[in-house]
Amino acid sequence: MKKIFLIFLLISFGFSSVHMAKIEPFEIYSIKSSVSGKVVKSDLSKEGENVENYEIIKIDSKIDEVNLKSLKIKLENLKNILHTDIKILKNLKELSRVKKENYERIKDLKTKSKFEKDAKLTDFLLTNNQYLNQKEKIENLKNQIEDIKYNIKRLKDILEKKSVKVSGYVYKIHVKEGDFAAIGTKLADIADTSKAKIVIYLDKEEIENIENKKIYIDGKETKLKFSKIYKVADPVHISAYRAEIVLKAPKIFSKIVKVEIK
Repeated sequence: MKKIFLIFLLISFGFSSVHMAKIEPFEIYSIKSSVSGKVVKSDLSKEGENVENYEIIKIDSKIDEVNLKSLKIKLENLKNILHTDIKILKNLKELSRVKKENYERIKDLKTKSKFEKDAKLTDFLLTNNQYLNQKEKIENLKNQIEDIKYNIKRLKDILEKKSVKVSGYVYKIHVKEGDFAAIGTKLADIADTSKAKIVIYLDKEEIENIENKKIYIDGKETKLKFSKIYKVADPVHISAYRAEIVLKAPKIFSKIVKVEIK
């Protein structure tokens, strides 16, 4: 009986380091819409294919494109006005300087009447006020230009987000032409198949001295190492710790393999 019990323990120990796992893409991520609008393009034919910077989904952007064009025209017009107003400002500054000198020249002369002095002072003050008003106008123009620049950047960002271009394996497209995509709508799932990942769950005993253990896949010794071992037990696989192995991408994913740690 003791021999049978010992054999049972040895078998149990042997199987404790064997894990059946699936070779998965390195990462599968979801793309959600950060803008809203009608879907005008959904290239469902690309599901199951690898693409490179390819537009799989397009959200209606006609109004945004019209607004962008209009803002660019307004920006150029305001820049031209600003250029002219700066020239006017320089002229008013010089004119104000001249009129101030004229007033300074006669203000202490006894040969000049108070009326003449007041007229020169008034002339200088009016010109100086024009200069200050022009300066304020230019500052307002600059603010308007900055506001338009911001709106152009915002529209460009919206237009970029309405054209969903991806690189990778198109795992799933969730919207069709004619659908309305609200902010947060899931648009597509994309897989990174440039490399692969195997996820297994190790018990406490397997983790001990893990750096000196070798990884066997389907009975063959490998030079692979764990890329990540979680130090907190998994909430689903109770008392087990998630461990990840990164390896070269296979021709076909989702193959079930036997992983041994010894």
